Amino acid sequence: MLLPTVGIEQIFNLPYTKEDFKVVHHQPINMPSIPHAHKHDFYMILLIEKGSGTHTIDFKAHEVKDQMVFFLAPGQAHQWELSKDTTGYQLMFSLKFLLPGSQRFPYFNLSASPFLPLTDEQYLALTQELEKMEKEVHHSQDLYIDVLQSRLQVVLLLIKRWYSDNFSVQEFAPDHRIINSFLTLLETHYATHSEVSFYANEMSVTANYLNQVCRKKSGITAGDYIRERILLEAKRMLTFSKLDIKEIAYTLGFNDTSYFSRFFRKYTNSSPQEFRKMNN
Repeated sequence: MLLPTVGIEQIFNLPYTKEDFKVVHHQPINMPSIPHAHKHDFYMILLIEKGSGTHTIDFKAHEVKDQMVFFLAPGQAHQWELSKDTTGYQLMFSLKFLLPGSQRFPYFNLSASPFLPLTDEQYLALTQELEKMEKEVHHSQDLYIDVLQSRLQVVLLLIKRWYSDNFSVQEFAPDHRIINSFLTLLETHYATHSEVSFYANEMSVTANYLNQVCRKKSGITAGDYIRERILLEAKRMLTFSKLDIKEIAYTLGFNDTSYFSRFFRKYTNSSPQEFRKMNN
């Protein structure tokens, strides 16, 4: 077990619906404190209307402010401590609820910023769409699932437009496509391949070129991406699994437990045992 996984039905104590979709308007939020991290098997968008506190995603704490939106992909660890007067929306949906052929959404990438501040105009546009979703769910008229799927696509595309403007995302630039391909491969192979050359070969480029593209676009090399992904999974497993250090090391591709411990300490300034103790 890598992490406790929470489904939509567990959050609201409801049977899992065939549409795998839920939209909730918090006035105020019904769960201001989630002290223990967990992961979801669905996508989540958290829109903060007003409030404060911290939202910790994959062990990185982010300040919560008015009119900002957070993104959470399946498998990411998160917890939060929010002020009791926090208001806003929570939008949750499974992968199969997305329309066939949906575009990639950069804000769900593990390497991307998991939050976006909104302007007044953007916030108004987003809340109007979410209010329409609420009404559609409430009335549940003929074809309401199809309407909800279409409205979700509009929401995701609007956010993609604003996110791209804010973070200068150029999705169709050659360098950006290379990074996206690399990160997709990394999600599949991080536990079995830690060599930049493996990913470069899979993409028919040289290791030096892949490192250069990553450094140019993000300030870190492909090797840094690989190490950060392995460390993230190590932190998740140390915090949420009952596997011993040797089993974790083996699962992440380390044949030598002592080497795994040295690797972990080098980049976190604590041993695996110390990290586990601090986070349990």
